[in-house]
Amino acid sequence: MRSHVYLTTGARAMCAMTAALAAAAMALSGSTSPADATNQRALGPGSISLVAGGTGGPSPAPKVALDYPCGVSYAAGNLYVGDGLVQRVDTHSGWLTSPAGALRRASVISGTVLLGNGRWASRAITSACGVAVDGAGNLVIADNTDHMVRVAAEHSGTFYGQQMTAGNIYAVAGTGSGPRISGDGGPAGQAELAYPKDVAVDRAGNLVIADSGTSAPPIAAQVQVVAASTGTFYGQRMTAGDIYTVAGKPNGLVVSGRGGPAVKAGLGETIGQLKIDNAGNLVFADTSGNTIRVVAVSTGTFYGQQMTAGHIYTVAGDGTAGFSGDGRPATRARLSGPLGIAVDGAGNLVIADTVNNRVRVVAAHPGHSYGQQMTAGDIYSIAGCGTTCGVGNGGPAAKARLVLPCAVAVDGAGNLIVAEYGQMLGPQDRWVRLIAESTGYFYGQRVRAGDIYTAAGNGFLGLSGAGVIATRAVMIVTSARMIVDGNGNLLVPAGQNNRIRVVATSTGSFYGQQMTAGHIYSIAGGGCFPYCGNGGPAVRAGMNFPDGVALDGHGNVVIDDGGNNLVRVVAEEDGTYYGQQMTAGYIYNVAGTGTAGFSGDGGPASQAELDVPGGLAVDGHGNLVITDENNNRIRVVAATSGKFYGQRMTAGRIYTVAGDGTAGFSGDGGPATQAELHSPKDVVIDGSGNLVICDQRNDRMRVVAVSDGTFYGQQMTAGHIYTVAGDGTAGFSGDGGPAAGAELNMPADATVDGHGNLVIADEDNNRVRVVAGAAGTFYGVPMTPGNIYTVAGNGIPGFSGPHGRAVRSELVAPTGVAVNASGDLYIGDQYRVWMVTG
Repeated sequence: MRSHVYLTTGARAMCAMTAALAAAAMALSGSTSPADATNQRALGPGSISLVAGGTGGPSPAPKVALDYPCGVSYAAGNLYVGDGLVQRVDTHSGWLTSPAGALRRASVISGTVLLGNGRWASRAITSACGVAVDGAGNLVIADNTDHMVRVAAEHSGTFYGQQMTAGNIYAVAGTGSGPRISGDGGPAGQAELAYPKDVAVDRAGNLVIADSGTSAPPIAAQVQVVAASTGTFYGQRMTAGDIYTVAGKPNGLVVSGRGGPAVKAGLGETIGQLKIDNAGNLVFADTSGNTIRVVAVSTGTFYGQQMTAGHIYTVAGDGTAGFSGDGRPATRARLSGPLGIAVDGAGNLVIADTVNNRVRVVAAHPGHSYGQQMTAGDIYSIAGCGTTCGVGNGGPAAKARLVLPCAVAVDGAGNLIVAEYGQMLGPQDRWVRLIAESTGYFYGQRVRAGDIYTAAGNGFLGLSGAGVIATRAVMIVTSARMIVDGNGNLLVPAGQNNRIRVVATSTGSFYGQQMTAGHIYSIAGGGCFPYCGNGGPAVRAGMNFPDGVALDGHGNVVIDDGGNNLVRVVAEEDGTYYGQQMTAGYIYNVAGTGTAGFSGDGGPASQAELDVPGGLAVDGHGNLVITDENNNRIRVVAATSGKFYGQRMTAGRIYTVAGDGTAGFSGDGGPATQAELHSPKDVVIDGSGNLVICDQRNDRMRVVAVSDGTFYGQQMTAGHIYTVAGDGTAGFSGDGGPAAGAELNMPADATVDGHGNLVIADEDNNRVRVVAGAAGTFYGVPMTPGNIYTVAGNGIPGFSGPHGRAVRSELVAPTGVAVNASGDLYIGDQYRVWMVTG
C-alpha cells in the first residue's frame, strides 16, 4: 500500500522492524561498510544520501544504458557520445565513464551534468548532443534544448575570451533564452541559439555550430562560427569572441543556394551533424533539404566540383526525400532526413541516412572501400537492411538492422561509429554501433572487418544494472510512486524503462529471485513493447509506462500499466486473487480492458474502461484504489462485498468514489462523487483510512473522509471532499505557514509517515514538502501541526551530490515518496532514488 510501509490486511500500526533495517537502508546508499553507515547517521536527521540510480559507469559500455544518443565524435583515443550527458568510451578497453578528466570536478547524473563552481554553475547540462574536443583538450558541448554551447575546461587558462578553471564548465555561446537566433556579428555569449545540434573546432580553432532551428515556431537552421581570433574565415572578416552566420539566412525555410554565397542560402528548419573535412571545408547534413552540403573554406576543386571560398555546394542528395541512387553519382541519389555526417581518413563522406535506416558512403577516390568496389563521386550503402531484419551483431553490417541512425564518426583506427536514436515510440534500439574497418581488438572485443558490433549501450532507453549495486544502475524513474515492502525492500516503477525494479535492503529471496543487499533487480517487465504476457511470467511481460505500484494484503504486487490502461497483478504465491486463479511470479490483468475510455462502473473491473490509471493504494479492507487520471476520477475495485466510501459494493466490481469526470475544481465540502478533479496523479490511505489525493493540475492536496471527524484541522463528513494543502495557484510559497494557503506546483505523489505527517512530492518545485500532523522535528525541520515545510530540495533542478543537508540539495522533478519503518524518507526524482534520514 502507499503508506509508510507495507502492512498486513487491516493493520494500522507500523510493523516492528529491527535496528538492522536502518543499517540495511544505509547499505542502499552505497555506504557498504558499518563505518560508512555510522558516518551517514552521524550527519543527523535531514541528511540526504543516494540509494539507487547512477551514471552507468565505470562499466563495460555495452552493458550501460543510453538515453537518446544523438552525437558521436572521436578524439585522443576516446569515443564521446552525447545522449543528454556526455559519455566517454575507451576505444581499446570498451569501458564507459560519464565524463571524467575535463569534468572531474563536475557532478554527473544520467541526463544531467551538474556543474562545478564556474560561471554557469547553477545551470545543468540536460541535453548534450554534439561533442568536440578542442586543441587544448577542452570538451565543447552542444547543449541542445538549453540553446547554448558550453565548454568543460581541461586545464586552467583563458579560452574563448574567458578565464576558466580546470574541471569547471562555461557557456561560450548562447544565453539559454532560445529558441531564437540572434546576435550575428556581436559577442557570442550575448547571442541566442535555437537547438544547437552539433559543434566542431576548425583548423583555426574557431567553434563551428550547427544551430538546427525548429519547426514550431518556424526558425530556419543556420551554421554559425565563434571566432577564436580576429581574421578572415569562410569569406568573412571576424573579431575574436564574436559570432557569425556562415551558412543559412534568417527565415530561409525553403532550401536554396547551390553554388552561391552560403550566407544567402536557405537551409530549411533542421540540420544535423557538421564536420571539418581534410581540406578544412565545412561539411554538414542538411536534414530538411535531404542533402549533404559543403561550405568551401578556400577556392579549389573539392568533391569533383570547382568551389569558391564562402560559397555553398551540394555533394550528395537531389533534394527529394526517398531512397535511390546506390552505385550512381551521389548528387543524383535520394536521401531521407539525413542527420549524420563524417569524413574518413581517405576523404570519403559517411552519411547517416536516418529515415532510410542506412549508412551510406560517397567515395572520394576510385578503389575498394568498405568491402565494395567504388567509383569516385558515387554513393553506396554499407550498413543497414531496413527495420525488419535482425540486429545483426557479429555479422555483416549490410545485413544488420539500424533504427534511425542519427550520428556517425570515424575513430583513430578507421572504424565507423554509428549512433542509433532507436524506436520513436518504444524503449529499444538505443545503441552506439561499431563497423570494423579491420580485424582486431577494439572496444573490448574481437572484431572482423566489415562486421557490426555494439560499442556502447545495451539497447534499452535509460536502463541498466540488473543485479548490480543500485547506485551504479541507470534508471528513469519519472512518475515513480514507490513503496517499501514488509522486508524493507524498495519497489520502484521505472516508467520509461517499462519495468518494476526492487532495491534489496537485505540478502535473501524476494519476489522469486535471490537478491543481495544494496543491489537492484527487475521483477516485472522486459518483454515486448507495448503489451504482452498476460497470464505468463512477469519478467517476460510487456508494459507501457508503469508508474505506480502497491502491495496487497497477500503480498501480491499491484501495478498500474498506465500506457496500456490496465491494472495488473504479479502473484506472490499460487492462489485465487481478484477472482482469478494465479501462479506465483506470473502477471494478470485485474482492471481495465486495455482501451482508453470510461465505462463499467458497478460492473466487473476487468470489463471496465480506464484512461491512464496512475496511482494505486490498497485500503485496510483490501480494496484497490485507483487514480483514473484522464477520467478525472478516483475508482475502487472492491475486494469483498460491503459498504465502502458511502456506497454498497460487490467484490470484483469497480466504482467511482471521487470526481464527476469533469476536469476542473469544485465541490469542496460536499460529496466527493460530485466534485471536480483535474488529472489526479496519486492517492494514499492515511492512518485514519481517509483517501488523500494529489489533485495535480489543481495544485492541491485533497482528502475524501472515510468517516465523520476532524482531520488535518478540519471537521469532515464521511464521503465528502476537502482541500488540505495548496491554494490552487501553481507556484512556490507558504513554507512555515498554513498548508491550505501555500502554493504547490504539480504535486505528483504523497505518503503519510508514522507521525501522521503528509509528505508531498512537489514535482515542478523540485522539492519534497511536509504538512505536519503533529508538533515536533521531522526530517531535521521543526514543525507546527497544519503548517507546510520543505524537507528536501532547494528548488534548483539538478544533482548536488550524494551527501549533505536535504533542504540544500538539488532534485530533478521528484515524483515519488515513501517512508520506511525507521522513519527514513525515500525520494524518487527523474533519475535517482534518495534517502533523507528521519
